[in-house]
This record gives sequence, structure tokens and C-alpha cells, in this order.
Amino acid sequence: MELPAGLDLNLLATLDVLLVEGSVTAAARRLGITQPAVSHKLRRLREVLGDPLFVTGPRGLVPTERAVALARPLRLALEQLGAALGEPRPFDPATAQQAFTLSGADLFEFAGLPRLLAVLATEAPGVTLAVHPRQADLFERMERGEVHFAFGPGFPERAGLRQLKLEDEPFVVIARAGHPLLRRPLTLERYLDADHLLIAPSGRPGGFVDDALARLGRARRVALRVAHFAPAPFLVAQSELLLTAPRSLARAAAEHVALSQRPLPLDVPPAPSRLAWHERFDRDPGHAWLRAAIRRFASTPPVTRR
Repeated sequence: MELPAGLDLNLLATLDVLLVEGSVTAAARRLGITQPAVSHKLRRLREVLGDPLFVTGPRGLVPTERAVALARPLRLALEQLGAALGEPRPFDPATAQQAFTLSGADLFEFAGLPRLLAVLATEAPGVTLAVHPRQADLFERMERGEVHFAFGPGFPERAGLRQLKLEDEPFVVIARAGHPLLRRPLTLERYLDADHLLIAPSGRPGGFVDDALARLGRARRVALRVAHFAPAPFLVAQSELLLTAPRSLARAAAEHVALSQRPLPLDVPPAPSRLAWHERFDRDPGHAWLRAAIRRFASTPPVTRR
């Protein structure tokens, strides 16, 4: 609801003080302005509200029924406004009840989310999370405050987007326990003799490994391509396929199925990992706390793209 024309916060604050002090002189002293200035504001209040608001009594100003009716709602409104404009309340993780929405590939859900949940369970049990897959309108959703954090290999430069470089991960070769190819050192030739499983979140073939092989004039046979990280180790555990993936996937999957891993016999840069958020949340205490919890795995400071 809009305020009546001609009424502003300065006038409302003056009315609040007049209701408390019951005197133009006392109100002027408390507001740090002259008595004529308070009288002028009172005249404007009377004009805008269409009520005298105060009449003269033997002990000072006596509020009218309209002023009495305004007193409590006005005080509560000013207190709420003061609280909103003041310093944000400190975030106490032990008692906080706050929800966050995260976005990213299921590699984070499978390998990273359990570690984050362990932190929340011991330090912030009232904090809740929702994880959504990355969508085409991710940045717009972050601007609107619908997504608080995004995980991925990298994000385009964009105004207001902050990125944190997390720990890069080496690629490893994953196979079922007892796979015959792993009984001897895994050379490039033996690696290429195998059939492979490829994780292709975008649905397209290729990636870091295939690009490196192409530079050598070589190629591998991809017998199966899937769009998600989580099922890949389980498929490998029940087949003769090899899977080349970030080390965190191998470590997380080894807790559930019998797997072996070996270094990749190919020079491939580590898999990059980034955390992104919108700068609108920089000063939010809860967001800052969760950001710090995630930054325990970070290695460089965030950068801002403007």
C-alpha cells in the first residue's frame, strides 16, 4: 500500500516522537532540530492526514483518537524498518534455519554432496539444500535468487557472476575389480585395445581424453555413452568397459562397488572445477557461511566478472 501523497518517512518519524514525548519542545530536543521545525512538520502531518492529531492539554499535547490508533502500528513499522536497514543478524549455523538451492552435474551430487552434508550435520543441522540440474537459464535464475550456488568445470564471463576455483582433479582409469587389463601396467596401447564408457553430459561425443588422443592421431572405441556420472561406475563394475573420469568419482564409487583404478596413460590436464554465485549474495551471512564451508576445498580467491 502506498503512503498518502505528501507523507514521507521523515514526517512519520516526527509523529512517532511526538506521540512518545507529548511535547513539541521535547520532540525537538530528541530529534535534534528546532521547535519551529517540529511545529512545521506537525502542520504538514495534520494537512496530509486530515486530522489535528494533537490538542493542547494541561500537561502538554493530548493525542486525538486518530493519533492513538496510529501509535502502535507506526511504532512497529518503524522498528521493523530499522531492523531491516540495520546490520544483518549474525549467522549462527548451530541454530540457523535457512534453505539453499544448488545447481550442477550429478558428479557433485554423487561425490561432493556427501562431504557437504557431513559438514551440515555437525555444524548446521537446520540448513537444508535442494540440488537442481544445470539449465539453460542458470544465470537468470541466479540473478533472481532462485539458485544460490552453481558447480561446474567453468562458467562464461558475465556481469555480477563470481567464480571460485576449486581443486582440479586428475583423471583416472576405472575398471571392475579383477579386470584382466589391470593385471599388468596399463600402457596407452593396452588402454586403446579396450572398449570404453564415456560420460557425456551434453550428449555429444568427445571430451578432454578424446581431444588429447586426437592430437596424437589416435582414437579409442567408445562402446557406451551415458549422460550422467552416477550410474557410470556401476555399469563398469558389471562389464569389461573402462571408464576415464575425475578421481573423486572413483573414490566415491569405490565405497559402493568393487572397482580398481589406475593412472591415465595419457597426458591430459586435470578436470577443472568451479563454484559460482551471484554477487547479490556476497553480504548475506548465511550464504557467506556456506561459501566458506565449500571454500575449504578451494585453492584460489574468487574473481568477479563485470
